[in-house]
Amino acid sequence: MKSWRIVLATLIGAAALAIAIPAALADPPATPPRADAYYTVMCLAPGDTTPTAYERVDAHAVEVGNKDDQVARYGDHHAGWQCWLEPGQ
Repeated sequence: MKSWRIVLATLIGAAALAIAIPAALADPPATPPRADAYYTVMCLAPGDTTPTAYERVDAHAVEVGNKDDQVARYGDHHAGWQCWLEPGQ
């Protein structure tokens, strides 16, 4: 009787592992657009010719919290980087 419990527990564990692995390795879901107003931080890395969106920033942080100045000064600490804000879409 004890050996059947061990076999059953092993099978349940193997089944749980077989189900969990594909879910863990799957691509993450695409993030939906923000519902609130936001700005997109665009950066041009050294050696790149195409700007890339790096993050979305809450509009309140830009308009009241001085985030635009922080984004503009990013290149002061990271040589060659140029970053700016663009309104969200």
